Amino acid sequence: MNTKEIQQQIKSLKDMIQSCHVYGGAEKSTYNFERYILPYREKVGADIFEEIYEDHVQYLKNNFEIQANVYQDSDGLTYNSLVKK
Repeated sequence: MNTKEIQQQIKSLKDMIQSCHVYGGAEKSTYNFERYILPYREKVGADIFEEIYEDHVQYLKNNFEIQANVYQDSDGLTYNSLVKK
């Protein structure tokens, strides 16, 4: 995998961490981590994965609050949002 592909995977990992954080949690003890975040470990390598994961989870926790049910679509599904602290 070349540098550009790794950078794309890192961006995708961060997006996935954010999504999981907003909808059910991104902690290692959660289903979200096992199902959606952990597969990136193989894609970017264990060292990069751990660094990105730890940094991004802390960044989200320290800088944003989750605001629930900020939007409802025509199917009645509701969405959450991150709001800067």
